[in-house]
Amino acid sequence: MDRRRIEQWTASLAVLLLAFMTIGGILAIANGIFNWDIFPPDIEKFIWFILASCAVIIVASVLVNIMINLSIIAINSDLIRERKEEHERRSKKT
Repeated sequence: MDRRRIEQWTASLAVLLLAFMTIGGILAIANGIFNWDIFPPDIEKFIWFILASCAVIIVASVLVNIMINLSIIAINSDLIRERKEEHERRSKKT
């Protein structure tokens, strides 16, 4: 699979889950402040589990993006170095 495609997929996943967590976090804070009791305690535990799971997936997605981008940077720097060396060899011959 292409690195750029993986990067795009994980970045999109992280952004979507972050939006979901933002809405869930706002509702959780409002629920705590206003004592709404929107959900029964058992369902609230499950919702907190889902939010925590989303947080773990977001962190993993960000780490994957960082690793892929570092890999892409390394590959591109090697290409730049090779082109520079090739250019220097050509300029010495003339």
